[in-house]
Amino acid sequence: MFQWLWTAVWSAVMLPLGAAMIAGRVPLWMRRQSTPGGLKVKGIAAFVLYAGLMVPPLTTLSGIRPEDADFVRMVLVPMTVFLGHGLILGATLCERFNRREMERAGVPAVPATSTSGMPDHRGTAR
Repeated sequence: MFQWLWTAVWSAVMLPLGAAMIAGRVPLWMRRQSTPGGLKVKGIAAFVLYAGLMVPPLTTLSGIRPEDADFVRMVLVPMTVFLGHGLILGATLCERFNRREMERAGVPAVPATSTSGMPDHRGTAR
């Protein structure tokens, strides 16, 4: 029962989140903090984490021998969790370093843009 519940909830949360991040359809506060490329990398990281954390329930539901399931979990889960978090950390550090270099060079901050590349003014009083 737990495996089915985990699969349903994890799929309902992570798949739309990853797809929205890759497409750039995220809240304005998130667009202000990240570049479009950084959001895409974070979306890919969400899919990597989704795949990695689906391994335990799927190995239980698949009916493979417990020894084999433990081996698969032991190899795949840490690898995908570290890869996903590494992608997120790498994208965040890259954005931070690029922002610092722009500040040092005196380049003004880039305004938040929508997926069409036009400035996004939703949620601001005009």
